[in-house]
Amino acid sequence: MAVAAATSLTVAGCSTDDGGAAAADTTTTAAAGDGIDLAALDTGAYNTEPKDFVEQGQRAEDFGPAVEGQRLAEFVVHPHTIDPALTVGGPNNGVFVGGFGPIFTGTERQVVEPFSMIHAFDSSRSTADESRTLGIGVWRFPTDDDAAGAAQALHQAIVSPSGEDLTSGPETPVSVPQLPGTLASTYTWPETGTTSLNTLTPRGMFVIYTYTSDRSGESAWVTDTAVRAVQQQIELLDRFPATPTDEIGALPVDLDKVLARTVGFLDNEYARNSDTAIYGPDGWLHFDSHPAVTEELFERTGTDRIAKANSNVYRTAGAADADDLKAAFIEMNGDTYPDLVPDTTLAQNLPGTTCWSGDTAQGRIGVCLMTYGRYMAEVSGFRAIANTDPDNDTLRTIAQRVATQYTKFVRADEMGLGEN
Repeated sequence: MAVAAATSLTVAGCSTDDGGAAAADTTTTAAAGDGIDLAALDTGAYNTEPKDFVEQGQRAEDFGPAVEGQRLAEFVVHPHTIDPALTVGGPNNGVFVGGFGPIFTGTERQVVEPFSMIHAFDSSRSTADESRTLGIGVWRFPTDDDAAGAAQALHQAIVSPSGEDLTSGPETPVSVPQLPGTLASTYTWPETGTTSLNTLTPRGMFVIYTYTSDRSGESAWVTDTAVRAVQQQIELLDRFPATPTDEIGALPVDLDKVLARTVGFLDNEYARNSDTAIYGPDGWLHFDSHPAVTEELFERTGTDRIAKANSNVYRTAGAADADDLKAAFIEMNGDTYPDLVPDTTLAQNLPGTTCWSGDTAQGRIGVCLMTYGRYMAEVSGFRAIANTDPDNDTLRTIAQRVATQYTKFVRADEMGLGEN
């Protein structure tokens, strides 16, 4: 489960639901589609027809760099595999097109512009007390020379005494003997005692970036963590079947027809490049708030695809596995959100659907889980305290999205929308 703390609620991996007792009160167990008049459901302006992108011959085109970035996610190191204590974070991880996302906020962005970055996938985690952080980025460029040039230019900008408006100020170049060809620099904040290390490692048409920091000033942890992260990332990246640059626009969309089953966004609803996506289990864990636990859960239930577009749809090995996945999400979220209560209004008596709502310190949330055959869907909404902007209120549309989700499941079945 991953929850964005600002203006929206994003649930990933483990859902935001209450305990098992609540599920027993609000889940309808009738056969899928039994007695449900789809035309009577309020789906608002959402499209209720699943779209077979492959059958229609639709390719990624301008969205190609984002699709390729989503493919890359499966081959990006998870910080918790480097240090098991690094589990906090997730909502800001994801795909970024034409730049490296929120890693840098100063003039570093301008430095790499001449090298035409295609996309990036960034993943960062901290310890529970936020004393230690590891961030990993894998950035794709058109050519090997572009990648090497971008790494050198960015490193020079970071360590240059004349650099202005840098994220952390001029850093000190250092050597990391265990990582030949890596450009590294360090910085210490005297007021907090935090020591950080940036590394840039060109690898073909990619640059591997790591950021490590330790508030206690332990440079040994900072360096050791960076070294192991880069070494593991090199191994993963070398296995990634990268799409040739001139073929990225021709990438197929939704090969496994899971994205077709998600709710989808309206034109006025904001979505990042990572919010309309389909991931494998390893790619999805970058967004999850319990990555190690969810990793085992995915393996147990055979969850092999997760699509995200205004709802999250998980494809498991079978119907019983979808039920198991839902039950596990309920249990984990009971600990995270103990104050949520069953909400039958949101559930709308839809088969296999369980919903909760309630108030948190950040605002009011609603969450629904739905099983349909081998699929399990997750729909959530959030209204921040004192928010009056409808466009920033996803709680407002949750009932319509739940109805749309069920309708799409049924229609996909009727269409025979299977796998390719």
